[in-house]
Amino acid sequence: MARKPEKNLNYNFTPSLRGSQIEANYSQQTIDSHCGNPFIEALPPIFEEEYVALKIARYPKYQDEHRKLGKQTRLHLVQEIADYVETLPFHLRVEQRLSRLLRHGYKARNPFSPEFVRQFHIGFDKLLEEGVDDNGVNLAGVRSTANAFAMVGVSGQGKTTAIESSLLLYPQVIHHSQFNGQPFILKQLVWLKLNCPFDGSLKGLCINFFQAVDSVIGTKYFQKFVSNGRNSVDVLIPIMAQIASLHGLGVLVIDEIQNLSTMKSGGAEQMLNYFTQLINTIGVPVIAIGTFKAMKILSGSFSQARRSTGQGDVIIDRLIEGEEWSYFIERLWRYQWTAKKTALNDPLKKAMYELSQGIIDIAVKLYMLAQWEAIGESEQISVSLLKHVAKRDMQLVQPILKLMKQNKKEALLLVDDLYPKWDVFNEFLERSKEKVNLEGEIRKQIYKEEKVKQDHDKYMDLVKTAVEFGAPLDVAEQIAKQVIKEHEVEQDLVFLKRAVVNAIPSHTISSTDTKSNSTNKRKKVNPILEPNDIRGVVINKEIREEEVYEKLLERGNILSKEELFGLGS
Repeated sequence: MARKPEKNLNYNFTPSLRGSQIEANYSQQTIDSHCGNPFIEALPPIFEEEYVALKIARYPKYQDEHRKLGKQTRLHLVQEIADYVETLPFHLRVEQRLSRLLRHGYKARNPFSPEFVRQFHIGFDKLLEEGVDDNGVNLAGVRSTANAFAMVGVSGQGKTTAIESSLLLYPQVIHHSQFNGQPFILKQLVWLKLNCPFDGSLKGLCINFFQAVDSVIGTKYFQKFVSNGRNSVDVLIPIMAQIASLHGLGVLVIDEIQNLSTMKSGGAEQMLNYFTQLINTIGVPVIAIGTFKAMKILSGSFSQARRSTGQGDVIIDRLIEGEEWSYFIERLWRYQWTAKKTALNDPLKKAMYELSQGIIDIAVKLYMLAQWEAIGESEQISVSLLKHVAKRDMQLVQPILKLMKQNKKEALLLVDDLYPKWDVFNEFLERSKEKVNLEGEIRKQIYKEEKVKQDHDKYMDLVKTAVEFGAPLDVAEQIAKQVIKEHEVEQDLVFLKRAVVNAIPSHTISSTDTKSNSTNKRKKVNPILEPNDIRGVVINKEIREEEVYEKLLERGNILSKEELFGLGS
């Protein structure tokens, strides 16, 4: 009995991010491995940080004179803050990773190389089926240089904004006609950003892919391969890979990857396995973006694809109250349309943090709400006004913010979109083969826990040093604690050990005095020392400094004046 065609039209197409289209203009490359590859030579030059910072930032047009405008006009002007983007360090790091990912991924995909062309003769179904050999080479002889990285973090902190701003610095489509005198007619798809389907299915992703490609480069792949419903997912997957190779797809970005968590057992792993095949066999780089809920998913097979590349994953949490929060809020505070200008002070800065908990999206919305409330009334922003609008107009997020303010892990585990489960987080870090870039509050939490462990190890080391130099155990513990407290910033263990040794005499004396004044007076018993132990020189308190020097000189523990000053000759 013939199988009935599947109806795929249940998946509504979500318009993907659209970028610019340009005619190919090839530029000379500084890096030798980039030369002679039209996919790389047609890209814009490698951007410096200053350029990226200026391009990513989005500021409202603002003039102080606008404060004198009518109430309704000013209410509309406040809405301009909704599009505000302040360039933060993680924006720059995301663009740098994207730049390296694109260029390095294209290195093994030169459209003029015999191996690249051979793939189309072999067929992508066979390429995917066979995978790669022990050297990472596919059936056509292509050894993928593609990489991947994941970007996960709290909702509302600008993950999507960061990647979209970076993508839009590059043309989405480059139209080639000839290269180095040879005909080369091709529409190069530099990047494609898709949202993970609401049901997390591979079928939904296939459909989104064909629709997105058609909408960007004007093809009819969806109509040809999908709309009739005759092709199964197993058939569509190699067709996707072929289209990605044919159009030189530079990077595939999948947002809302946490939607995979809705899949039944094995479904999420199937999609991530496909991403791994795209990267390792076909050579298409992949970026996965999601909330903390995605961490467990990304700790599976996809972590194997994020192999030793130097890219590293990015974990973004809320801003830390301190320097980075001050920078952000001071920049935001410039856009104020109340009739009376309210200067930003410490109480206002602190209130904004407590009411938003360092989440950028909530902070921006709170600032807008406060201005809307003030315009036509007090025309000023105050701490009490901020608290009032937060309580009245942001009721849905109040329970979550309250949990975050308490900063208790047990409670925050209930909100996995805002905070990671720590066992899952540790698994993610362990499986990630590259440096993981931590941003915001979570960085402070991790460093704090690491510091506790490091301080304990350091403490035990210093206690041991004090005991070895003759201090009783209780005194040694006291000395170690004091040295760590006095030199908290100092990381050099040799320096700290020297401080411990220097502190032993005074602590030993004070300890002895304390014991002699106690009710149960006990005579201090000197430790039994080896004949060559230098502590034996000073065990007698009656000894004079000159005699100490002479004894140490006699034993050969120190240099004579003649030997000391003769070292340089």
